[in-house]
Amino acid sequence: MEIQILYILYRNKNFKISAGYHSEKLKKILRKKYKQDFDEAIANLKNRAYIATVKKDDPKYYIADLGKVYSVLKNHGLNVTPLGGGRIRHLD
Repeated sequence: MEIQILYILYRNKNFKISAGYHSEKLKKILRKKYKQDFDEAIANLKNRAYIATVKKDDPKYYIADLGKVYSVLKNHGLNVTPLGGGRIRHLD
C-alpha cells in the first residue's frame, strides 16, 4: 500500500505544499485493494520522510523528498519519469 500511495502522489505531481492530495481520495482508492491500515501506511511514510502533511480540515499529502521517492518507485519496477522531465544533457 505504501508504494501505491507514493506512486499516486508522484503520478499526480504532488511535490509541494500548494499541491497536496486529499486523504479521503487516497483512502477511497486504496481501501478495496489493500488490507493494510491506511493510517499506519501514512505514518510509516511520514516517519521515513517520504511524504509530509498539509494541515487542513481533511489532511492533504505531498512528496517531501522527491529524489528518495523516485528511487524507491524505480527500484520497485514502476514506470516513472526521471526527475527534471527526463531529458539527458551531455557535457561537451
